[in-house]
Amino acid sequence: MARRLRMASAVTVAVAAAPLCGGVAQAVNNRPPTSRDAKALQAALAKIKEQQAAAEASALEAMAKDLTPLEKEWGIKLLGIRATAAGYALDFRYKVLEPAKAAPLLQRQYSANPYLVVERSGAKLGVPFTDKAGSLRSSVTNASQIRQGRNYSALFANPGRHVKPGETVTVVFGDFKAEHLTVQ
Repeated sequence: MARRLRMASAVTVAVAAAPLCGGVAQAVNNRPPTSRDAKALQAALAKIKEQQAAAEASALEAMAKDLTPLEKEWGIKLLGIRATAAGYALDFRYKVLEPAKAAPLLQRQYSANPYLVVERSGAKLGVPFTDKAGSLRSSVTNASQIRQGRNYSALFANPGRHVKPGETVTVVFGDFKAEHLTVQ
């Protein structure tokens, strides 16, 4: 029974891959794969990766057209801030468009203790630090590790659910200050 399932899985994979790699589908006929089949598969995968890279590049280009002055200055696109963990944390997210400009947001030497200011009350909420996970924010040790098009985040503690969705906050990472963000 287990052997039949394994064979059925192999056939399913080979049939699903057939449109992508032409000759590989012949492996279904119990013919061992050849180097020609492997080359066809590699070519198909390379083409798929190329198409994905082109789609990502055009999406980043489109995103970069309507940036605010703050986003242009820091090389990021603000994705938003949301209440999470049953309201006990606030998840701040942004996408890096220009890694060199975004480096101060992600390197701890420039922004060691980010915090969030609740505009209604003036309360400052920090990023929690745990013994096992460390600081609950994205960070890198050097700027070469920052990837263009990748999303980064920071979780801010929200004890007692102080901040509710719909309220406005200011996020501060060293010299970076994103004001009047509405919590979703």
